[in-house]
Amino acid sequence: MKRIYRQQQIVDFMAVIMQFTRIKINWSYFSEEAPDLKRACWAFPLAGWLLGLIAGGLGHTLILMGLPILLSCAIATAFCIYLSGAYHEDGLADMADGFGAGGDGKKISNIIHDSRLGTYGVSALSLAIIIRILLISSLVETGFWIFLIMGSGLAVGKGFIMINRRFFEVSEFAGRATVSFLGNDIRQVVCLLLWFVPCLFFFTLLQMALGILLGLIVSLWCGFRAKYYLSGITGDILGATAFLAELAFLLGVLLMI
Repeated sequence: MKRIYRQQQIVDFMAVIMQFTRIKINWSYFSEEAPDLKRACWAFPLAGWLLGLIAGGLGHTLILMGLPILLSCAIATAFCIYLSGAYHEDGLADMADGFGAGGDGKKISNIIHDSRLGTYGVSALSLAIIIRILLISSLVETGFWIFLIMGSGLAVGKGFIMINRRFFEVSEFAGRATVSFLGNDIRQVVCLLLWFVPCLFFFTLLQMALGILLGLIVSLWCGFRAKYYLSGITGDILGATAFLAELAFLLGVLLMI
């Protein structure tokens, strides 16, 4: 009988945690094979829920201790960025630098892959983080628990990664990792359900509908801009998509309160 920690679902979950967080995993304990994101794609939203619950749990504790909501949300957001290794934040900054500078696909790709951060990247990332903090704090002030807000936003962002990966071709400038995680249709459906169904328990249908609509608009915008500039998506574009879709979803929820 296979040991429980070597069950396929557990192995997939650990692969996703290794991909999207800084949490240390002793991979050899779970599998002798290399992590397979194509097989594990169904679990992408689980990484978002985990990050949100951990960082949001810290924020919730700080609020209970009497710290102002805005400050608590800022600290929780900073901890979330640290815990995720600024994975999607890096993609957003790189996309802003590349698209902001313009030029042909090769030039934009070189800018995106440049480790140095430019003015467009700094501006976009700073504004996005500020907006994230304000959205989370505004929703908490209306009565939502911070860990549910952060978890749902991050999970939704991971879900929109799969949507854009499904509907847009991969750029010739993309790394091999970008094309490796599109699983079969069942896995994609499970991925979407893992962020959609839990949200139904604490958001209304109208809040969900507007949040998903805004997230979809932002995701498609990222995809079509990438197609125009790079002839397809890259890993950085998908990271930016996750971040911006998260913000759009939370904005939609807030607008319907």
